Amino acid sequence: MSPHQYRAALAKLDISQVKAAHLLGVDPRTSRAWALDQARIPASVAIVLRLMVKGRITVEDVEQVK
Repeated sequence: MSPHQYRAALAKLDISQVKAAHLLGVDPRTSRAWALDQARIPASVAIVLRLMVKGRITVEDVEQVK
């Protein structure tokens, strides 16, 4: 997943980078680094976001895992 795809996924899901960080269990600075192409986006993050965008899983599903 590219930084552009990451930002687009968050926009489609209507969640902020901070909310994404909370959902994905990372520091908000990490989410920002992914969005700015300063760090590689892990495959697991890309998979979860793609599933969320496709409506296969919800924010609530991800929150329940934590």
